[in-house]
Parts: sequence; structure tokens; C-alpha cells
Amino acid sequence: MTAEALLTMDVTVALRVSETAPALLAAIRLARDGDERAFEEIMLASQHRVALLSWRILGDAEEVKEATQETFLRVFRHLHGYDEQQNFFGWLFRVTVNVCRDLEKKRRRRWIFAPFDSAVNIASSARAADDDLAAKDEVVMLTRAIDALPAKERLAIILRDVEELPTDEVAAILGSSPATVRVQISKARAKLRTWIEARGGSR
Repeated sequence: MTAEALLTMDVTVALRVSETAPALLAAIRLARDGDERAFEEIMLASQHRVALLSWRILGDAEEVKEATQETFLRVFRHLHGYDEQQNFFGWLFRVTVNVCRDLEKKRRRRWIFAPFDSAVNIASSARAADDDLAAKDEVVMLTRAIDALPAKERLAIILRDVEELPTDEVAAILGSSPATVRVQISKARAKLRTWIEARGGSR
């Protein structure tokens, strides 16, 4: 597999949306009016992506649970502030990133590499046993390459290339300008390519 393929490989099977689906938007409107079942539907539709994004930022299973719970608590409290003209997942990811940043500050963590066994566990959950070994090696390589990036570049590349959000949305989530995000992404891609090729990922 080439370095370019590794850089663009999505290690999860997640729904990509460019706009809020009508059914989800309907649930959001009902939840704003106090419909608890509608809020449960929102959670079911988005909790997997929140957990995955939290994992990519925090790299710790217990902290991912805490981040996911806190994210939906904040969503519940501030759902009235969601602008229906925006992509809901972009808004949700902004909340998630802020929660994860708060956890990192709170615990003064300096996270570099995701635990090998946990990364393998997430990557292999949906794969057949015969395909696990090769898939684990590729996922762990990509995960460690991303984890080695500086914090701002890591968040930018996760949101842009893994979650596939538009650059403008990534900038809004990170509180940066689109131009700054483009520079961060460019630097991150170059560093990832170098990191992967140095370890034989371009074969």
C-alpha cells in the first residue's frame, strides 16, 4: 500500500454527510421541544462518530467514554443554539473537540502514541479474523503517524482528512482561519508521508 493510500484510508465505516439529513433535522426540532425519544435518536445517529473522534484525540478508552457523555450533555443543554443552516455534524464535532480539549487540560496529559492494543481493537472489530493481521499493521502505522503530529496539525488532519469536513468547517471548529488550517493540513500531510515512508509504508 502506498503512503498516499494510507493517508487517505478511512479506518472506520462511518456515514459522510455534507448537510443535515431531513430525518435528523426533524429529530433535532423535536428534541428542542423536550422530546426525549427524539434526543435518543440523535444520540444513536451520532454517538459512534463522536466516540471515534474522541478516540483519535484522546487515545484512552475511559476518557473516550467520559468525553462522549460530556459531549451529549452539552448538546442537550445547547441544542437550541444549533443553526439549522449548518451541518449538524460540524457543530457536533466543535462541541466534541472542545470537550476533549477540556479533558486534556484538566488532566495535563501529554499524549503521543495511542496504545497498541486499543488501536488494534477498534480497527479489527468489523474485520474477519483472516484479514486482521495486515489491517492491524496498517491502522496502527497510520494511527501512530497521526499521533506523532503537533496538536494543532493533528486536529486539523483528523477533521479534514479522516472526518472529511470542509476546510471552512474545520477552521470554525478549531477557531482558526481557513488559510491557517490549509497550512496546518499541508504540513501534516507532508510529515505523515515522510513518517510512513520511513517505516516501509510505501511498499
